[in-house]
Amino acid sequence: MRKTITALVCVAVFTGAAPVAAEPPAQLLPFFPQAGTIGRDLFVTNFVDLDEGPGVRDYACGGQSYDGHTGIDSIVRSFREVQIGVPVFAALDGRVLSVQQAVGGDFNWGPTVSNFDNHVILDHGGDQQTVYGHLAAKSVSVKKGQWVVAGTQIGRTASSGNSSWPHLHFTVRQSFAPYEPFAGRCAAGPGGWVRQPEIPEDAWVGDIALSERPFSGRRDLPWDEAVRTGTFVRGLRDVHVRVEVRNLGAAGDGRLIVERPDGSVAYAGRLDVAGYRSGWAKRKLRLRLVPGRWALAYELGGTVAAEAPFDVVSARRQVVNRRPNPVTASLDPAAPRAGEVVVCRVDTSLVTEDPDFDIVRYRYRWTSGGRVLRTVTSAALSDALRRDAAHPGETLACEVTPSDGKLRGPPAVASAALPE
Repeated sequence: MRKTITALVCVAVFTGAAPVAAEPPAQLLPFFPQAGTIGRDLFVTNFVDLDEGPGVRDYACGGQSYDGHTGIDSIVRSFREVQIGVPVFAALDGRVLSVQQAVGGDFNWGPTVSNFDNHVILDHGGDQQTVYGHLAAKSVSVKKGQWVVAGTQIGRTASSGNSSWPHLHFTVRQSFAPYEPFAGRCAAGPGGWVRQPEIPEDAWVGDIALSERPFSGRRDLPWDEAVRTGTFVRGLRDVHVRVEVRNLGAAGDGRLIVERPDGSVAYAGRLDVAGYRSGWAKRKLRLRLVPGRWALAYELGGTVAAEAPFDVVSARRQVVNRRPNPVTASLDPAAPRAGEVVVCRVDTSLVTEDPDFDIVRYRYRWTSGGRVLRTVTSAALSDALRRDAAHPGETLACEVTPSDGKLRGPPAVASAALPE
């Protein structure tokens, strides 16, 4: 069975036939203003439509947009991540021009539900503005007229208003026209980033989930309320597998392979994922399970794209919850300076971050000079610190602790001395 993520449609306040700005932005963007990492737990489904007619053209001369789209749509994996929290930050210093919240549902999915959403618009001077759309209701932490600095959390990712999947709609406006910050063959003018985020050209597996029960109803995406497991009991059992793939335009044929502990093949078969640039596929396997470590691999185009090993035990009492696997953390930039936004990134597998395939959340704790600067629990693989939080000469540290909601994994720390 195959499922698709439908086209992301943004609210009318962000769309229209306005021409795309050709002049460069007044200020360059220092980071992508959503927690997570593009090409990992974030996937950009739509860029700015640079074709002023009825056609579609993105910054790289491709078709990764839709007619009249004025921003960047970056999706998160499911509503489970929305419930845990995925922060959204101010991209630049600026004054809050407009706030709308407590309207539209956080969990809209499918056809148009509402023409309204929760959003923030910031004015950065020099005729430059940024728009942050589809935020979670009551998550907006700024008020109209307030001055905010880059890296300040202003809300959380959701799917409010006219939206078909949980995502951030991010628009850069220059002289009241949308501007495409990504530089490419078909982008008008220079890029809008200090360092342009890398957009992967290849497809990748965003997640593999295993369960004793079918992925159906609210156990399926986008809700993903299934009870996952990495341990099954011996015997003739149903093993339900779900595979999520991003950047489907670059994906080859999909194939699922399951091997017994002795290396013999228990199952091998075609499992393709189809969708709107991102999607998922499911397979029910009826397997005679014997104790030991089983291997499960998913191939794209004949190459193993992800592995999801699972265990089989002799008795139900041996099935226990296990803590998340260790992670590593790093600062971006690696040698930060006081006065700039710093991002703390988590490096872990998108599939085996937890041995039971549970959804992992991360507790970020920022410190500098003996002070706690920020503490937040997020479903995202990065967090940002506002640019004025740390002082010159201090040691800035980010401690990241993974958790499955019940057990914690070992913390990881990234730190750097800020120059005087």
